[in-house]
Amino acid sequence: MGHIIILGAGFAGLALASELDDLARSGTTDVTLVDRSDRFTMGFTMQWALAGRRAPEEGARLYASLRTRHVRFVHDEVVGIDVGARVVATKSRRLPYDRLVIALGAELAPELVPGLSEAAYNLYELSSVLQFKDAIARLQGGVVAIVVTSVPFKCPPAPYEYALLVDDLLRARGVRDKVRLLVTTPEPQPMPVAGKAVGDQIRALMADRGIEYLPGHRPKAVEVGARKIVFETGADLSFDLLGAVPPHRAPKVVRDAGLADASGFVPVELGTFRTAAKDVYAVGDIAAIKLPNGSPHPKAGVFAEEQALAVARLLAAEIEGREGAAYSGRGICFVDVGRGEAAPAEIHVLAPGGPQASMRSPSVEGLELKRRFERERFERWFGG
Repeated sequence: MGHIIILGAGFAGLALASELDDLARSGTTDVTLVDRSDRFTMGFTMQWALAGRRAPEEGARLYASLRTRHVRFVHDEVVGIDVGARVVATKSRRLPYDRLVIALGAELAPELVPGLSEAAYNLYELSSVLQFKDAIARLQGGVVAIVVTSVPFKCPPAPYEYALLVDDLLRARGVRDKVRLLVTTPEPQPMPVAGKAVGDQIRALMADRGIEYLPGHRPKAVEVGARKIVFETGADLSFDLLGAVPPHRAPKVVRDAGLADASGFVPVELGTFRTAAKDVYAVGDIAAIKLPNGSPHPKAGVFAEEQALAVARLLAAEIEGREGAAYSGRGICFVDVGRGEAAPAEIHVLAPGGPQASMRSPSVEGLELKRRFERERFERWFGG
């Protein structure tokens, strides 16, 4: 009997475990899911907590309530991966594998930008987002900057969603006209893989709210005492509050295993998601994937889920001697624009001629579709 180990229980890991549960039940192979946390938290919970739509715990589910009854869950931290010996080491045990799927997500590395950790609120860390919310509630005026420090980063709409939600909060307090609110990014436009039309729609949403947008700005350092961002272009920006999308990279345990390349992520084959190591796969935010037109594959939970399903079906097909299913390259997200609305956006990254994307107008229905997206996944992975 073989052994499939899945590292990480985010979107990709949960999708893998759910899809492979029947294979584990059949007794054909053992399947083990490993995560250092005891619970899963939906990513946009941070934004909804910022907006005051929910308490943070409402967006979390304990792994003890997983619906997969035949996949073993191990609550432990991965400390080593030996692809030669085909063994994963955790803090408490060694787990030999026949096939390994790495879905550990991206590690946040604010220390790569001098001064960022000390001066900025981390918009990808729940506790920091809640502190950011408190700071906004006290703000009487000044400059609020949402800064993307480097690319790639997970959830491409996130910095723009944060800016629009902050605009909402400031207007509700009657101080918006006293605040300069802006977004800076190294990107040439919002969500570049989605194309110019979608990028222009995001720009228009921000312009309508008076949110400034500075593309082509990569921070070099943050001068903490002066409360100033210095960019690689030589420009600088003074701020009163700073919310940051920190640099992303593969976790240290993966880099130490020699699986990451100079990009900081794990290169994989598009469609199969195989790494250079035999019987090792990587999916989701940890993977460096090139699209047929040479563009980087965007990092988002919905794509992590689709990649995981493709790998799960590939593994099941190999083990059971049948044909697998191709990776669709399709994804949908719901861009939160504040005001109780969201704009559904669809993208097909493998479309002939290059990625094709469209975004509908913001609506109350769009935000309800985002709620339904969450409910469906909680039901699928954790039950009612």
